[in-house]
Amino acid sequence: MGKTALSKKGSDSTHAKGRGKQPKRFLERNDALELAASIADLQEEKSLSKAEKHHHAQAGQPQEDPKLKISASKLKLKETKALLAAKRTQVKKEKIKLKKQRSADGPATKGAPVASPAEETRKVAQRKSVSFA
Repeated sequence: MGKTALSKKGSDSTHAKGRGKQPKRFLERNDALELAASIADLQEEKSLSKAEKHHHAQAGQPQEDPKLKISASKLKLKETKALLAAKRTQVKKEKIKLKKQRSADGPATKGAPVASPAEETRKVAQRKSVSFA
């Protein structure tokens, strides 16, 4: 009984052709090479088509400098800023004119009583205080 069990066990450990345990093969080497070649062909086609498009674009009309090309929204924003700046300068000019007129009218109104700074602070102090408590 002991000899038959040993002989069966020994025969199971050696597989066909005596090579031992073999790794599983899902792809043959030729299949992997064919896959790599097909991927390389696709990439080559893509790069050639991109190069051809680029070449055709350069052969046609010369493209404008991207720095010179301004979008419509940026152009509108620029115009609005210019308009606001013009309004600010106009207001400044009007203020200067008013100051000049006041300084020119100043000697004529010299006889009018001028409020002292202490009286002005009293007027400010007379404001009602509001508490939010």
